[in-house]
Order: sequence, then C-alpha cells, then structure tokens
Amino acid sequence: MAKQTNYRLEQLSQLDLPSQIFIPALLQELHFTIPSLSNTFCWQDDDGSLSNIYDEVSNTTILKKFIISLSNTTPKKHNHINSCIIQLAKPITSFEHTKQYPFLAECYKTVLLPLGYVNTCFIPIFHDKTSKRLGLLMIHRAKNDNPFSEDDYLNLEFITSIIAEGLAPPNHRPLFMTDGLEQGILIVDSIGELQRACPMGEKLLSMASSPTFNLTSSANFSPYNLHVFPQYSDLIQTILDTDNKREVPSFKALTIKNAWGEFKLHSFMIEDKAGRRSAQIGLNIRRQEPFSLTLFRKIKKLKLTPRQETVSLLYASGDHHQTIAEKLNLSLYTVKEHVKNITTRLDIHSRADLIELILCD
Repeated sequence: MAKQTNYRLEQLSQLDLPSQIFIPALLQELHFTIPSLSNTFCWQDDDGSLSNIYDEVSNTTILKKFIISLSNTTPKKHNHINSCIIQLAKPITSFEHTKQYPFLAECYKTVLLPLGYVNTCFIPIFHDKTSKRLGLLMIHRAKNDNPFSEDDYLNLEFITSIIAEGLAPPNHRPLFMTDGLEQGILIVDSIGELQRACPMGEKLLSMASSPTFNLTSSANFSPYNLHVFPQYSDLIQTILDTDNKREVPSFKALTIKNAWGEFKLHSFMIEDKAGRRSAQIGLNIRRQEPFSLTLFRKIKKLKLTPRQETVSLLYASGDHHQTIAEKLNLSLYTVKEHVKNITTRLDIHSRADLIELILCD
C-alpha cells in the first residue's frame, strides 16, 4: 500500500461518522489501496452474530443472496456467512483451508461464486483493546485478478486497525448534511408503485426502506417500498393534480432518516408525447452525506502535505484545536502551529475562509 494513501483512510476514522456512513465511505476509498471488484462489510451484535451487511455493488440481488444465506437454518446449509463471522480468527481467502473451515467452502459455492466473487479475502475485525468482534470485511476479486499477496496481508493489518477505530462510538455531535454523490432515478405509475429503476436508484431505495438487513426482517424484506417516505402518497397526488391543471408544482423534497443516513426524494412529471400511456412520475432519490465527508472528498485539491491536510480537514469540520491534538496525538502547540502555517500557505484568515476554499471549484 502506498504510504501517501494511508492517511486518507485514517482521516475517515477521525471524522466521528456514524458506523453505517463511515463503512460505505471507507470501502469506496479502499479501492485506491487494495484493488478489488467489490467490497462487503458485515456488522456484529454484542453476542457476535451478524446484525447488518453492506455490499458496494449497486444491485439488490446481492443483498438478497446474502439474506437468503443468513436465513438458511437447514443443517446442511447452516448460516454460512454467520459461521464465517463468528468463527474466523484471522484473514483468510476462499482458496485456503477449506477443509479446516467447511462453512467457508459452502459460503463460497452457494453465495459468492454465483455473484462473480471468485476469490474473496475474509478479514475479521476486532476491537483493539477488548478484542471484541466488531465485524467481517470481505474484499472480492474476479477470476482474472491477481491473488492476494503477502503485501496485501500486511496492508490489511493497517486497514483493520482503521476500521476498528472508525467503528468506535462517535462523539454524537450534530451532523450537518449536504447532497452526496450517490443518486438515482425511479419511475412510478399513477398510484405511486415502482415500475422502473436504475441500479443506483434501486440500491438507495433499498437502503432507505430498511435500516438493517437481518434475520428478523429478511423474510419480509422488500427493496421497493417508497411508502417509507412520509407524505409520499400526498406527493404523488399533488404532482398529478398539478399536471392536470397545467400548473407549476410547489412542494419540497421528501426526506427519510435511518441508520444508513438521510435520503431525499424529488419528483417530476414524465410526459407521454403520443398520449397513449398512463401518467408516469419520475423520482430522483439522493443520499445525503455529512458535511465533513463532503470536505473529505474535496480537500485533496489544496495540495497540502498529508499532516496539513488532516489538520485542515478536522479544523474545517469544526473540531477545536484541543480535539485535533487529542485525535492526532499531537501537542496543542503543534496543532496551533499547523493551523498558522496552513492559513499562511493558503492566504486565508479564518475557518470560514478554509471551508470556502475547499468547497469552491
């Protein structure tokens, strides 16, 4: 792993992000350090059992496959992924030790291989101090990709410590949300039932529909439930009534918040130029992200040193000098000197100036 990319993962772990926002952001950044087809993360409850799962691929079919495996209680197909999470003690690939871990072989054959995940590295995540199991990271590679090397395993030691740090309870400071990068299009009919969706729209809707994908909810899991948005039915009726009157609609976006974060829904009428089809409504679904994560995505353009970039990110995110010092194991004097040097180098005078400089293209 190139040293210049390590600090980006560390920055994410220091932003005090909720777990289900931190993990997707980290998995996305992870591709710059360890090449993969896709990444998956499984969370664990206090008793060690799986409580939630996130897969990067914009396809709810994969989530359903995982859920089916989790729900399977027959003796021959015994909760394959749960077994991986509960029993694995060290990183291992799906090509290794299948005799020692028969459940790993079953998980590979019945879940991963049909999804195109030919070689997967399973990395258990433990709390640094208590050794409590926190989850399982899966890094997937395709058939023609390079196998996992010794260097990959060394890199994973660093990554597991970053994940463990990022999964620690955040400081619970208020999250200021902004438009995130992920958005998709949904098409519904005149009664508001989903008819079509792009892959990202379907994935975001599945996240908005259910805060967790676990055994208790798997039997009734549906990724197509738009009614989770409050006043959704009223929105559909409003836009239909407005279209009939040829008026410009005046309504705000619908918002839902859950463990995955915040999602916004905007609607627009789709006109049938031939007049042969029933009315259809387009919906733009967009995931919101914490302001600090937006700063993280844009701060690289300032071309600071890794340490200056990290201090700038935490400072722009609202951390006080003392908080930054504690997070980075630096003295208060050193942090103040960093901030002074940064403001001089960038020719700015305040925290607001720094934020403006990061955000403005």
